[in-house]
Amino acid sequence: MSPKNAPGAPPVLAAGALVWRERRGQVEVLLVHRPRYDDWSVPKGKLDPGETYPAAAVREVAEETGYRVRLHRPLPAAVYLLSDGRTKVVHYWVGTVRSRVGPGPENAREIDDVAWVDLDEADRRLTRTSDQLLIDAMRRQIEGSTLHTVPIIIQRHAAALSRAKWRKGEATRPLNTKGKKQARALPPLISAFAPASVVTSPWKRCEATIEPFAREGGMEIDTKESLTEAAHEKRPSRAGAVFERVLDEARPTVVCTHRPVLPTLVGVAREHATKDAALELPRGDPFLAAGEALVLHTTPAGEIVAVERHLPNIG
Repeated sequence: MSPKNAPGAPPVLAAGALVWRERRGQVEVLLVHRPRYDDWSVPKGKLDPGETYPAAAVREVAEETGYRVRLHRPLPAAVYLLSDGRTKVVHYWVGTVRSRVGPGPENAREIDDVAWVDLDEADRRLTRTSDQLLIDAMRRQIEGSTLHTVPIIIQRHAAALSRAKWRKGEATRPLNTKGKKQARALPPLISAFAPASVVTSPWKRCEATIEPFAREGGMEIDTKESLTEAAHEKRPSRAGAVFERVLDEARPTVVCTHRPVLPTLVGVAREHATKDAALELPRGDPFLAAGEALVLHTTPAGEIVAVERHLPNIG
């Protein structure tokens, strides 16, 4: 038996997105045709080495359809066996189009056609049960008036030099070697959710964490002293107020801060979350690992309806 067919072989990891738009008051989704199987499917593909699921989903949709998308709330994952006995795990998101980046599929042997179809037509065309379940999930979101969401990200700063090794004050304590790698790996992960603004503590380790993403996106960084450890210790309510405003505005935003500030921000998020989403929020210190992102999928009314967590992949 070859190694890839062995019972202990690692799973095949993949990601995709069910992309939607509204036309003449009707929701349409984007499907792709696979000539090898002569079937219609939801765009998806395997992760590249060192890639995160969200980054892979955005890349695969672009390669298969020519559309650059923003990811919204997650959809049910698919887990199934391949013909060689390996397990395949596919993570999906709801997606919306940001821009057109190509004329269509990059490889006609894999994908030879794309089509926008309404949900009834999608039900007729899709043959895989896992794809049909994605349509079912989207119907439930439409019925619950929660299809329209924006991603708001709480980002804990990347790994920093220890306090014992830095004697020049907390405001200037820098990232360590691991933290610098995490900061460089964050842009593809955060960009998958396409936040349009950046709010951060002005302390060096926070600014250094989010600066690669902001620079890549050509965004200005909005610093808030109330998100620092020192200001939070004195007046935690001010950090909470900053995050309240972010949720009230319901614009795609990333907020970078420190471990001691996280309980306040997560507490505010819990007050704005549905019962199911509140259960997904972290509940104990440290709430997030260094460099980890907490993605809150929020309705225009500021209600959090889904939650997910992601770490940058540094190998």
